[in-house]
Amino acid sequence: MFDKAKQLMQLQKLQSEIKKKLESLTSYEEKGTHSVVVTGDKKIQKIIVNGVEDKVLRDLINSAMKKMDTKIEKEMKDKEEELKKLYGF
Repeated sequence: MFDKAKQLMQLQKLQSEIKKKLESLTSYEEKGTHSVVVTGDKKIQKIIVNGVEDKVLRDLINSAMKKMDTKIEKEMKDKEEELKKLYGF
C-alpha cells in the first residue's frame, strides 16, 4: 500500500513538472499587422492587432478553449467508462 502511495506522489510531482514546462514554452506568430503569443498549454498570452493588444479577444478565445477542454474531458471520461464495461474492468 505504501508503494502505491509513493508511486502516486511521484506521478503527481511529474505531472506538476510537465505542466510548468508546458506553461513556460511559447510560440510567436506574426502576419502583417497581426501577431499572437501562445503558451505550451495552449493558452493565448497576447493578441496584437494593428499594434494594439486585444485583451478582450484573448480572454474570449481562452474562455472558449477552456470550455472545449471541459467538454472533451467529459467525452473522454464517458468513453473510458464504456471501455471499462466492455472489457470488464
